Amino acid sequence: MTITLCIETSSAYCSLALAVEDQTYLRHEKLQRRHNEKVLPLLDSLYREAGVQPRATELIGFGAGPGSFTGVRIAASLAQGIAMASGCAVVPMAGSEILLRSGLLAMPARGIGGPAPTTRWLTVVPSRADAFYLALYDQADGAAASVAVVQQDRLYTQPPQWLEKQTLPLSPSLSLAGPRPQWLPEAMTFEREVDPAANAAVMVAPVRQLHDRGYSKPAQEALPIYVEGDSPWQKVAAASAPS
Repeated sequence: MTITLCIETSSAYCSLALAVEDQTYLRHEKLQRRHNEKVLPLLDSLYREAGVQPRATELIGFGAGPGSFTGVRIAASLAQGIAMASGCAVVPMAGSEILLRSGLLAMPARGIGGPAPTTRWLTVVPSRADAFYLALYDQADGAAASVAVVQQDRLYTQPPQWLEKQTLPLSPSLSLAGPRPQWLPEAMTFEREVDPAANAAVMVAPVRQLHDRGYSKPAQEALPIYVEGDSPWQKVAAASAPS
């Protein structure tokens, strides 16, 4: 797809990328909780700089969570609205993968000081208090473009059993993307630790690839990702269930 919009608003940053062919225009600002006030003006300035109309958008990727409850829904709503107006498809993308790719973007290229040939990444996305969303990804051959999920996002308040197995001698080297939860054992060490701000620019290539492989969705399916183990959602479901 030639004109691709990517939206990531699940953290304190509002990050928007508009790619026209191989040229990417970016708005990346720390807004804390002012996303709903600033995101539309930022989008307007982004399209103006690129010299295209929103209706010309051909593909949209958005950070579908986990992350800020409100921020994820802002991204989903924007993606759905622009997709309906332009008649384009959408690609929901896990916030943990966006976080990891953002960290890789800021790291040195493969070589001296670069990532190991086989690296397994633990991604950490804060939820509330001492609860964090954890996932595992494999980064093959030190290439940022080659990222595959091993363990899907889930909410934890203590180290899961599967994480303990990552310390086995035959496991790939383990690195950390995101803040370190206080409840992780002090003895658990990481080859690398990065805590980047999620950057929408890293979404463009994988979003286009997922679309080409048939994983894009119609506008009405631009929905957040609901994560297993997220207790607030379980409580809502239980409260609304018929007696």
